[in-house]
This record gives sequence, C-alpha cells and structure tokens, in this order.
Amino acid sequence: MSKPQSSPKPSRRRSARILLRLPLLIGEFGASSSSEWESVETVMLSLHGGMLRTRQDIAVDTSIEIRMRSKERTAHARIVWKSSKPTPHGIELGFEIMDDPSFWEISFPSEPR
Repeated sequence: MSKPQSSPKPSRRRSARILLRLPLLIGEFGASSSSEWESVETVMLSLHGGMLRTRQDIAVDTSIEIRMRSKERTAHARIVWKSSKPTPHGIELGFEIMDDPSFWEISFPSEPR
C-alpha cells in the first residue's frame, strides 16, 4: 500500500495582486545612463513587485532597473520567475522590487485573512 501524498501548504503572498497594464522602461541595473532601455508593460502588480512581458531573455536572479515612462521614478528590482515558454507578446517575467515599496504610488486592496 502506498503512502498518501500530502499536499503542500499554499504560500501566502505579502500583498494582493491586481491586473494592470502600466507602461515601464527596463534596463540593466547599474549600467551607464547611455545604456538601452526597453519599453514594456506590466501584466500584474503587487505592492512588492509584478509581472511584465519583455523581448529580452533575462535570467532569474538578474538585477534590473525599472522606470515609469511618465515620470522619472526608478527602482531596483530582481527577476524572481521566468515563464518556461514565450508568449506571442514576449517572455513573462516576475520581479520583486528591492528598494522602494512605494514605487507604484497605488493603493492595493487588503488581503483577506
């Protein structure tokens, strides 16, 4: 008789997610100001990060800089997840904001407890 498999506990998120297309620019963290920035849009946001689509194949754990197109606000972020297959719109990347939790200037809904 085989042992029943226990299901893993669901992970708790630090903040709620919202679906929002927000125009951003992304670039290599710490690169010179003359380095090239890619114009992207977010797919989903949370207080601590989000998901975007890009044409670049950026590895997990890579540091990037994100900039709001309409403002001169920038933040340091780290890639924490990458889709296994590109979509017709690009590669999906999950990122975590490392230095400025108020970067989005958005009020996020409370998580139900």
